[in-house]
Amino acid sequence: MDITSFAQSVAWIRVLETKLLSENELERMVLARDAKDAYKILNETEYSTHIGDIDKVEDFQEVINAGLKDSKSTVEKIVPYKHIFNILWFRYDFHNMKVLLKAKNGGKTYEEVANYTYNFGAVELGRLKKYILEADDLGFGLGLSIENEKYMKESIKLAQAEFDKNEDPQLIDVILDKRFCEIINTISEESGNAFLEEFTDKYIDLKNIELFIRLKIQNREEGLLEKGFILGGTLEKYRFADAFRKDVSDFAENLKHTNYASIIKDAVKGYEDDKSFVKLDKLSYDHLNNYIQSAKRIALGPEPIFAYFWAKKNNAQVIRSVMVGKLNEVQPEDIRKMIRNLY
Repeated sequence: MDITSFAQSVAWIRVLETKLLSENELERMVLARDAKDAYKILNETEYSTHIGDIDKVEDFQEVINAGLKDSKSTVEKIVPYKHIFNILWFRYDFHNMKVLLKAKNGGKTYEEVANYTYNFGAVELGRLKKYILEADDLGFGLGLSIENEKYMKESIKLAQAEFDKNEDPQLIDVILDKRFCEIINTISEESGNAFLEEFTDKYIDLKNIELFIRLKIQNREEGLLEKGFILGGTLEKYRFADAFRKDVSDFAENLKHTNYASIIKDAVKGYEDDKSFVKLDKLSYDHLNNYIQSAKRIALGPEPIFAYFWAKKNNAQVIRSVMVGKLNEVQPEDIRKMIRNLY
């Protein structure tokens, strides 16, 4: 990969970075009197081009999704080696697969789950919907290679086959998470880019940790760990197999010489305190976010572009947390506990 070919792309991205949500804007939204006032502050940012009637506060998700879609379109227009950015786009496709497969097997219509889907993956959402819900194979579009389209369709069939065995929706998540990680691992290895390879290693490690903790706390069978464990990270499989036969609180000790011990310890405590996996999800995300911030120091290559879209995505998730909190009249101090760190 010729990193100098990214020179113009990086210059463009440096300008776009200045328009990301600032700490000051975020704090103003958190302290806003109500959801409408928070929405008005959002209208002062780059999202203003997507905001229509300011009274329709509940439309905030459409606004931030439109902003993400614009950012994706910009990235696709300005970058060479477009295929490596599927590491970003495929995440939304595999998420959509989960939503649509669960709708299909749960007897729900597309309209009932549409708000949980995204329209900025590598595959046009309408084509994915037709394939899964209507058994209508239009193909996944010209923007996807034949190999990747075949892989995605195989992933859908594998997830459906696992669900059919015992009608457990969690298996859809387990299989599709594993398949997603495997395909981005292939992309990162083929790129030869150290940053993307390390990012993927970390992502796989954290997914394996999340899988382990969820299965242990839910008292699921060890066979699910075997079925869902993802190869390609830095943590050996035997560590998880050995720990599965012990108490979940011992897992941090098992990985005490890694960068993940504190995440595991705090995540388990978070579940004990709140009986939810919110802390686990937040800790995993923040770990990746901290790593991606290192891309700020890289002058040329795909790293700054990759990091920009990640930051934009992070902005969207932070805005969503604030707006949901405001709509539910959550106090500012409690909203701050819910939101992730800005990039």
